[in-house]
Amino acid sequence: MADYLFINGTILTMNPETPRAEAVLTRADQIRFVGSEAEAKAQMAPHTQVIDLQGQCLMPGFHDSHVHLGQHGFELSQLNLSKAATKEEGLALVAQAAREVPEGEWILGAGFLMARWGVSELGKLELDQVAPNHPVLLRSQDHHSAWVNSLALERAKISATTPNPAEGEIVKDADGEPTGLILERAVGLISDVIPEVSDEALSRAIRAAADHFASLGITTVHHMSYDSADQWREMALQASQEEYSVRVWACIRQEDIEHAAALGLATGQGGKHFQVGGAKFFADGALGSLTALMKEPYEGTTTRGVEIHGRKVLQERFPLAIAAGLTPVIHAIGDAANETVLDVLEETQPLWQAKKMRPRIEHAQHLTPKDIARFARLGVIASMQPIHFRFDAVRTAELLGERINTTHAWRSLTDSGAVLPLGSDTPVATPDVIEGLKAAVRRQAESGQVYGREQVLTITEALAGYTRHAAYCINWEGRSGQLKAGFDADLVILSHDPQQTLEGLEVISTLKAGYWTYGGRV
Repeated sequence: MADYLFINGTILTMNPETPRAEAVLTRADQIRFVGSEAEAKAQMAPHTQVIDLQGQCLMPGFHDSHVHLGQHGFELSQLNLSKAATKEEGLALVAQAAREVPEGEWILGAGFLMARWGVSELGKLELDQVAPNHPVLLRSQDHHSAWVNSLALERAKISATTPNPAEGEIVKDADGEPTGLILERAVGLISDVIPEVSDEALSRAIRAAADHFASLGITTVHHMSYDSADQWREMALQASQEEYSVRVWACIRQEDIEHAAALGLATGQGGKHFQVGGAKFFADGALGSLTALMKEPYEGTTTRGVEIHGRKVLQERFPLAIAAGLTPVIHAIGDAANETVLDVLEETQPLWQAKKMRPRIEHAQHLTPKDIARFARLGVIASMQPIHFRFDAVRTAELLGERINTTHAWRSLTDSGAVLPLGSDTPVATPDVIEGLKAAVRRQAESGQVYGREQVLTITEALAGYTRHAAYCINWEGRSGQLKAGFDADLVILSHDPQQTLEGLEVISTLKAGYWTYGGRV
């Protein structure tokens, strides 16, 4: 940790009152001064190191407002099927892993998308052919379904007589045999029989995730939980350390509200580097798996999706979370799911407003015009992931028809006055902020087609989603997301001003709490 003076570049403060500056002076882990170069030099200590930006761009470090930190770390070393353009390429990656992984050990991966591969079903026999001696578990890109082989089903003791668990489905053929496709919570039947990772492997994955985030200019992540107690504890221990590469705001599972209340664990507790987040709920599934809960059926089907935590659960447990001091954080994708969540948040508004909470809906992808207006009116955060649109758009158009043009209503929500923190949902999608910015300002699918152009954000609005708005939604607006005196010394240096062009934009260096976490001095 040292004191730095940054000069001779584009400095975007993300402070609407003074959007640009000539210089930024940091002292240890805080920003000391933002303003003119002459004034900054007048305040600098003798030992301050001068950083000549050489025309590059300095900004507040990015937030990723929706991550699964531990899982991201693990999947960095697993099969990445998002790189496979066809099912055959995906099977080839599994075959290669089967040649490298000792027989009997699990082959794990994620990232397949049936729409990308142009298929409507996947079967266990295809995996059996390329990996007959390894149990295989491959999660879809949205992580709401999985593709497994026969050995994985055998290890989990799943057969024709196995009933579907609550909030999940074992897809079966006409004869009642499991096909190898598993939906929603039924995936847990498979993952529960995978041997637990060692403490060393867990620690390594959590460090790897943070270092990867830092390489993308990210200095803070909002972790969405649903990991084991061991993972959450290890993450909390590592993230509490000053030298850990990112700050972490970490949700807990809503199922643990009573345990948290008994211990007095509440949102905002912790230190400067790690804080307890909210209580995470799931109102529905995901669109790609046809489990997002919709008001109208998906095109060509009678299916409207899957309700996970429905109205009754939310009405019972929102008050418990609020009483315990835990902000409600709710996954909701379909318009029916979002309507229910907003209804119950409106019913409980006096409770959470009295505690100055900022409840947030994660994804908020498909909304009715009436519900778009409710976010700003109620003070509910719309936490969104523009990068999802890039891989979801083609499938969304197939499943929703003309409704594709009003999905991911970033412009409508912004114009209504809602606060939109932006993120990735990694490992569902890449946490590359530059790719997220491109998605937000272009709304372009992987196919190249643009849908609903009227819903794009400006580059300035998108940058605010990764900085100022993201800090606001976790009550950090007085310390993060802008370059201001007294704020955290969390900075990113970019190759050039993103407001000019996103083409060729690169992260050069990242500084968190006064430490270089990526790239070092320019």
